[in-house]
Amino acid sequence: MRRLSLMLGVGLLFTGCFSPSPYGYLVKGGVPPQMPERLAQDTVTRMAALYPPALTRLVFTHAATDPYGVALIEALRRKGYGVMEHRVNRRATLTTREDMPGPVQSAVSHTEGLSFGYVIDGPFEPRLYRVTVFIGSQSLSRAYHMDDQVIAQAGAWVRKE
Repeated sequence: MRRLSLMLGVGLLFTGCFSPSPYGYLVKGGVPPQMPERLAQDTVTRMAALYPPALTRLVFTHAATDPYGVALIEALRRKGYGVMEHRVNRRATLTTREDMPGPVQSAVSHTEGLSFGYVIDGPFEPRLYRVTVFIGSQSLSRAYHMDDQVIAQAGAWVRKE
């Protein structure tokens, strides 16, 4: 019995290590309304140096309905990126067989573009925030410091290949 409970505990521990992390805007507390727009613009500026806008299509892997996501999609499109937003399937009540839709394809396809996601989280320490974008199998991350309602870069962009 002891062995079984130990195995179950270790299994649950490893399950937590391998579960996918949440994506999106995970900032706790109040922030200035211009912060998401500023972070989105800084993100797109860095991405343009690494991924040519006219040649890169991005496929969002999650819904981008938060302030940062909306600002990011607008900034990406203004810069010239092709953006496919995440589609959510909502099934309506169907009354007849003719009303049933055909098979639905996945929103993410490697032939359509690079998978794209983001995480904005914080505050860490008293006023430290982090932006991480996932582009294909790579990621870009940067820390920001907020002081007196003004957001400033707290380091360089870090690229994980």
